[in-house]
Amino acid sequence: MEEYTTVHQIAEELRKKGQSYSEINKTLGVAKSTLSVWFSEKQWSKSVRARLNSKYLPISTARIALMNRSRKLEKIKRYKRYLKEAEIMYERLKNNPLFVSGVSIYWGEGEKVDTGRVSVINTDVGMLQVMINFYRKILQIPEHKIRAGLFIYRDLDPTSLLKYWSRKIKLSKNQFIKSQILPGKIKSRRKRSPCGMCNIYVSSTELKVKMMHWIKLLASEHAVSI
Repeated sequence: MEEYTTVHQIAEELRKKGQSYSEINKTLGVAKSTLSVWFSEKQWSKSVRARLNSKYLPISTARIALMNRSRKLEKIKRYKRYLKEAEIMYERLKNNPLFVSGVSIYWGEGEKVDTGRVSVINTDVGMLQVMINFYRKILQIPEHKIRAGLFIYRDLDPTSLLKYWSRKIKLSKNQFIKSQILPGKIKSRRKRSPCGMCNIYVSSTELKVKMMHWIKLLASEHAVSI
């Protein structure tokens, strides 16, 4: 009991001198949770906490602002590197038919919003075959990173369509995510694809930045002068 009283008294003295729970913990080895039980409801301890907050909050805020600025600068630096690499690759491949086809398809049919992925969804088998060859042969994306997903109507068979698209684009069924069922009336069949829609995508912020830059470069090179 005497030891407890001594430690408690020393902790109280340190707290009254303006030390934080962390500082007292380092000095005495008393858990911060125990210190909280001892002092958190004491009015004088609340005053100490308020003084500590007013002292360290501006420092913490400044540190957070510095970290955010550092992250932002690093992101800008990284994006500049992506753009430079994209320009080098464009100059090397701009006469390659598969490269131009892939960029052109993405220009017309690809996902443009900043989602951090390169994604094309379509019902045209030939178009998607070209696009997946673009992923594999031009971008040299590792096979396990290429994913696909089907969008089908409720009266179509998901299993048979998965088999169909897997065969057509030569992508393992294991790389397809769960098929999404679209709302639609069976009698509207003539206005929709009997095989649904297939989305092939690669999750990569770097690749998305480069793809959008390739589109700009392609547009600039082939723009009509007026």
